[in-house]
Amino acid sequence: MKIYDFDEKFYDYVRTWMAMHPNMTEKQVEERYNEIMLNWLNAPARWLDGEKPGEYFLRYSEPKDLLKLLEEYDKRSIGLPEPLYSRVVSVGEPCVEGLMRIVANRDRPESLRATALAILRDIGSDAARPLYVDLVCGGPEGDEVSEMAADILSDGDGAEIGDLLARYDDAPEHGQMRILGVCTNFPGDGRTYDYLLDKLRNRPEQRALYASFLGKLGDPRAIEAIRPFLTMADISYLDYIELRNAVEELGGDPGEERTFYGDPDYEAMRNM
Repeated sequence: MKIYDFDEKFYDYVRTWMAMHPNMTEKQVEERYNEIMLNWLNAPARWLDGEKPGEYFLRYSEPKDLLKLLEEYDKRSIGLPEPLYSRVVSVGEPCVEGLMRIVANRDRPESLRATALAILRDIGSDAARPLYVDLVCGGPEGDEVSEMAADILSDGDGAEIGDLLARYDDAPEHGQMRILGVCTNFPGDGRTYDYLLDKLRNRPEQRALYASFLGKLGDPRAIEAIRPFLTMADISYLDYIELRNAVEELGGDPGEERTFYGDPDYEAMRNM
């Protein structure tokens, strides 16, 4: 199982192509990037003994071989070839179980786990949905893979909202934040509003975030809940702006804008 650096070979191809088109501007080259890439993918390559780069990985159909290739590219810190990524996605469901094992194993490199998760997303397997929920609720704080899982669920159909909210009370603080970040995309469950309001009142250091979540959720009840915060003496300018924006997003009137003389962010904006 030989590992080729497809990115390096493509860049060599681009350099040669540019040398053959010396009068083209950088912008013109950028505009033709997709064309150049397709030509490279579909041209027999000497370094592949005459095979086309775009077809090279079609020889692999067994999930164990494809996942081994993913691991080898990551291990050697070589950019994952797009044709390999596409091949795993096209093989699809037979690869799902192995990909899920990689994602769930926190002893594996984060880069490999993130690649496996992206492939799972593109395969679109329902079998991976419980894994996404686990990552959102229980993944470590600042974990890239858990944040990716939250994005996947946010872009989905909202079928996991009930499962996420059922695990809210037992989730750590950062897990609760991710849960609410997903749930704001799917209005309808009253628990989301209640939890957001509780966070707004009891997490002053994250007030701007939860105000923005309430604005996105779209429940007009939040207008009156947010208004008292606009007149607080100890509020920062940036938090105040997020609160105002949330009220306006919900269709309310935040009133006359306050001044925040002495607040560094306010002074910087005022002097622009």
